[in-house]
Amino acid sequence: MSRLRNSSLALMLAVAALKAGAATPLPIHTYDQRLYFSGGESPDYQKLFIDDQTEPNGLLRYEPRYYWRSGDTEWHRWDAQLRAKLLVAAGRPSSLQADENGRIQEDEHYAELRDAWIRRRMLFGAPSLSLAFGRQSYKDEEGVIWDLPLESLNLDYQSSHWRAHLIAGQQLTTFRSDESDLDPRDEDITRVLAGVGKQWAPGHWWDLRVHYQDDRSGAQVERFEDLLDVRDFTGYWAGVRLHGESGHAPAVGYTVNALFQEGDLDRYVIDGDGSSLDSEDRVQGFFVQGELFGRLDSLSWRPGLGVRAATTDEPEYAVNDGYFQSRVQSNRRPGVADLSTGPLGDLIDYEMHNLAYAAVWYEQQLWPRAELEVLAGSLQRLNDTLRVNSQISNPLVDGESHLGDVMNVALGWKSFPLAVSERRQMQLSARLSYSSFGMGNAYQRPERIHQILFVIAGRW
Repeated sequence: MSRLRNSSLALMLAVAALKAGAATPLPIHTYDQRLYFSGGESPDYQKLFIDDQTEPNGLLRYEPRYYWRSGDTEWHRWDAQLRAKLLVAAGRPSSLQADENGRIQEDEHYAELRDAWIRRRMLFGAPSLSLAFGRQSYKDEEGVIWDLPLESLNLDYQSSHWRAHLIAGQQLTTFRSDESDLDPRDEDITRVLAGVGKQWAPGHWWDLRVHYQDDRSGAQVERFEDLLDVRDFTGYWAGVRLHGESGHAPAVGYTVNALFQEGDLDRYVIDGDGSSLDSEDRVQGFFVQGELFGRLDSLSWRPGLGVRAATTDEPEYAVNDGYFQSRVQSNRRPGVADLSTGPLGDLIDYEMHNLAYAAVWYEQQLWPRAELEVLAGSLQRLNDTLRVNSQISNPLVDGESHLGDVMNVALGWKSFPLAVSERRQMQLSARLSYSSFGMGNAYQRPERIHQILFVIAGRW
């Protein structure tokens, strides 16, 4: 009898929830926007030796977004989105300041179409399955395997315990108002992004992911004659991401990314006689990144302490050996106030190739919705006779592996959601950070460089 009574109660609650949902229809047309501003002083990476000199820079970005659905309930069949961007840069902001994976040029300004897609939801009657077509933006949580806009077809599955996607496409153009062409290194590359994940325990996920690219663009004569695209990689990055956090105090969390890379790397060179010299090598490598942290939520100031580290394999003979990242892998991750930063703070942005780092961080809540994070870390190159890829122009010294030590202090703040209308809220976020990097003995002339950065963003 009690079981029957419980079943009847559950049925009544479900019916009541459906009636409540029907009583508050969803808007068919939605418009929102985001305004983003950053300013600060950063090193001038174009100089051979920096001598602790900085230059001011700033960036303003405005993003309006229009979203449409075919019905006013959660069970609508179609939806679509248009998202644009207006960017104005002064000086030379970094891509981390821009909160995106785009390369920002000095004093650049343009308007861009970021997203333009249409989606068929409830595919084959399944609420978890959808198919979208058009220009779409993709980013994994740490930016280690993809972070890019892509003209693509996206088959997506989302449920409470499983998630999966299969994406295929190609970047066709920049969709920018300044008539800039797509970078030759990004042209004619077909990409497939695929993944499947499962929540195996509350708050704990595993995800298997693959990023395949087919790049043959460099073989075009006009590309390598002007050194615009001198190498092509056709192959894949594949691996697993593990992520979770305990739901009790003290909270303990972890994140692990492990990737294996394999493929053919073609290089194109013009000799002194103007002849083409092509070479092809088989590339294999791996990348492992991990983070472990603990947090005391029972205390009002919620202190947290964590460590993070990453390494690639060591190249054996040449700079092109071993694991490397493509131009659509960013290492961009959320920092304090959920604004983008790097694993070693706001200043240092190395490509994960021939590189290892380790860092320790501490964070605490200063007052409600404001937090402090302090990070200290060190970078090493694995093969001390080969270069690493970064913006720093200071030459490297053979036989020395210590690239330097980094320190980053960041203050972050997020406002309470503010009601703008019956269905719209405003959220403000801000971050103030100071970063310094003391170059190690691996640099020919070690210097200490620093950066001050202020970022404020609003969404409404």
